[in-house]
Amino acid sequence: MLAGEHAGPSRPRRRDGRRRSDRVADLVAWVVSATVLVLLGASVLVGLDVHGDLTDRAAAEARDRTPITAVLTEDVPVLPEGRNRVPADVRWTDRTGVEHVGRTEVAGPRRAGDPVDAWVTADGRLVRAPLTGTEIVFVTVASAGAVLVIGGFVVAALAHLAAGGVARLRATEWEREWDEVEPRWRDGR
Repeated sequence: MLAGEHAGPSRPRRRDGRRRSDRVADLVAWVVSATVLVLLGASVLVGLDVHGDLTDRAAAEARDRTPITAVLTEDVPVLPEGRNRVPADVRWTDRTGVEHVGRTEVAGPRRAGDPVDAWVTADGRLVRAPLTGTEIVFVTVASAGAVLVIGGFVVAALAHLAAGGVARLRATEWEREWDEVEPRWRDGR
């Protein structure tokens, strides 16, 4: 060897000159990126599935339920914090003239004798109103968002573990290379 030249590490490198840890880090980045894309696709599919199911349910509820006007049989006080409806007793008369009593959710404050909107089935049972478009959108977005959040945490945790493994591999490689280079560097060769 000529003066002023140093010998590189004795461990051969790949043709591209990159360490194994660099290639593993690239692979981890590609896998994480692909997993994020799959997660986004899964979130969209879950959202579409939930939206379709709820739209079908809302259509069935709209066919099977009839709106009526009922009369409160009790006062409904000011609603507690965070609630927009409370259960209350009501009465109504069906198409055949038969009077019914039941319990449905109403917005307060209201007085006994006030009219309220309610929904009944063909057999006269009080039920909640059919799902609205807003409720469908909310549940759809919440479902797709839950898939994203939960999946995101899982991907982030696995990426963090993989990054730790790459860091340990990189430290091992650097230590091995330093063990080869340090004696020559210290001796000034």
